[in-house]
Amino acid sequence: MAYAHSAEDRVEHLDAADPRRRGVTARVLLLTALLIPADTYFIADLHRRGIEDPTIIALFWNVLFLFVALRILNGIVARLSPRRALAQQEMLALWILVSVATCPTGLDTLKTSWGTMQGYAYFQSPQNDWERLFGDYVPESMTVGDMGALERLWVGDHSIYEERNWRPWLGPVWRWVLLFTFMWGGSAGLAVLFRKRWVERERMSFPIVQVPFEISRPNMPSLGMAAFWIAFSLATLVNLLNGLHVFYGGVPQIPVKIGQEPTLDLRRYLTGHPWNAMGRVHACFYPFGIGLGLLIPQDLSLSMWVFFLFWRAQAVFVAWLGWTQVRGFPFMKEQSFGGYLAILGFSLWAGRRYFRDICRRIIGRGDPAMDADEPLRYQTAFLIFLAGFIAVTMLGVSIKLSVAVAVAFFLQYYVMTMIVGRIRAEMGLPTHEIERLGPTVMQGNILGPRILGKQNLTSLSVFFGFTRGLRNIPYPLMLEGLYLGGRTGLDGRRLLIAAIGVIPIATAFAYFWNLRLGYEHGLGADWNRWMPWSSQEAWRQLEGWLNRDEGFGWGPTVATVLGFGVYFGLQLVRSVWVWWPLHPAGFAISTTYYMQHLWMPMAVAWAAKSLMGRYAGRGGVRHLQAIAFGLIIGDVITGSIWAIYSAITRVNTYAFWP
Repeated sequence: MAYAHSAEDRVEHLDAADPRRRGVTARVLLLTALLIPADTYFIADLHRRGIEDPTIIALFWNVLFLFVALRILNGIVARLSPRRALAQQEMLALWILVSVATCPTGLDTLKTSWGTMQGYAYFQSPQNDWERLFGDYVPESMTVGDMGALERLWVGDHSIYEERNWRPWLGPVWRWVLLFTFMWGGSAGLAVLFRKRWVERERMSFPIVQVPFEISRPNMPSLGMAAFWIAFSLATLVNLLNGLHVFYGGVPQIPVKIGQEPTLDLRRYLTGHPWNAMGRVHACFYPFGIGLGLLIPQDLSLSMWVFFLFWRAQAVFVAWLGWTQVRGFPFMKEQSFGGYLAILGFSLWAGRRYFRDICRRIIGRGDPAMDADEPLRYQTAFLIFLAGFIAVTMLGVSIKLSVAVAVAFFLQYYVMTMIVGRIRAEMGLPTHEIERLGPTVMQGNILGPRILGKQNLTSLSVFFGFTRGLRNIPYPLMLEGLYLGGRTGLDGRRLLIAAIGVIPIATAFAYFWNLRLGYEHGLGADWNRWMPWSSQEAWRQLEGWLNRDEGFGWGPTVATVLGFGVYFGLQLVRSVWVWWPLHPAGFAISTTYYMQHLWMPMAVAWAAKSLMGRYAGRGGVRHLQAIAFGLIIGDVITGSIWAIYSAITRVNTYAFWP
């Protein structure tokens, strides 16, 4: 059972003339502007030192920590001077804007794209033969090839304020800022076009956003429940003991994650053929993962761990048959990709009349009342999306993508963006990485160099970074902001405009801090192992494509079609047999890397909800919600404190995730 609205689900009602009810007020914008530099620096510094990245989970833990701290301060102000305290609408607007500002510096945007920008020039050598393979095709306008500047960046002990260091980056960084601004700005139009269908017609529950909504409520009802404090204390105890264990080995630890002993790993016991083909099967117990599992639909939490084991069984079965000689077989990610496409395809088909009516409004026909209460008229929203799409397509063409490939690339990007938005709106997964299923990888694997040609494949590789996992993108956040607007009355139009304005500012700061820390510490001297590997990932992938020189990939294509069909088959089963317990989305989303970490928390959450729903009724559901909030907030807050302590003292501490 997903989070359900109840009679206690009250919001702060303000006088119509009170400017705070709009949410995006001058002081919210000022707070956002002050937080962006600190937030982007904090994440860049965490990345430099190899500490867990806040953006690889759907609920950015850095933003949640800031949000809780501001909520506490705001509560103090409210007691002293209620009129000066931030209203609930302002708090939620701040949540969305700071979350959007976190996206550019996330793992799947700048951190991978920044490495790709410099990776070819710095790592090409006679041994890898990159210069012969594709050196003549690397676009100079969005990459950096000044070897002097790159050597100083990787060695360290230099300053970004030296002209010889910042000037080679100025042009490429400017183009990347434009790319993210137009690409993500266009998403705001899509959020408006899908809002009514997903929020009002299908009544998606938006499980993830229930956490900040609960925290923003004036009285936060969960605080009055013992279940909340028990769960909060349990998560705090886990992080406290595990954190102290890092410094004092005699302090016992509570193993809840991969890497801790004695966390159960089935690979230790199933070492012979074909069982060793299953890969990692760890039993982890992340408190925040269990908490998020308690907020998502029960059939989905069941499906996630069941299908995770199904994929592991498929790997064992293929190894048993001896069919592992074919590279990539059985194409699990491609099967998963077909399932992802079906998630969106089924949604579009079910709402075909609604989207037909939207098209009529876009061309100036249909019922004007349909978009009268929307943040933007549908025609305006479509024009915003179209302007962003045309702009990024032109940027793609400017780096020598053919028009057809550029159009196909960004069409798939926006399709994947909407899939992520749909997954978060309906399912609220703890992590929703669509790893290595973006348009660069899919076009490269399916079409290959014989169809695309060297120039298109090389230019596509420049865009690999921000399509690698699609974990941290603003579209679902914008959609969640509009959902919160419907519940609290905050101004969705102002929120979207502010979100678009935040993107270039946050992106520029993200590049600045990474470059400053890079030149100061050196990517190769005092940096975690991610950057040397990440900087070469796209180019090594391109090297593999060109060396294999393959044509159309029938295997990945058939697997994608098969995955699409399996999803629709499971959906048909659900429509015929209402008792069917498995959600077809589990088929698509259970192949991801981080499902290795989260399948057991989903199993625990499913079991707890099953037992509580069977024996405790509606009262039990309310207590489970309080437990979920306690586990999430307790784990994230105390885990963040260890990360902040590490940032201040420069010593390694316990990382609560991953």
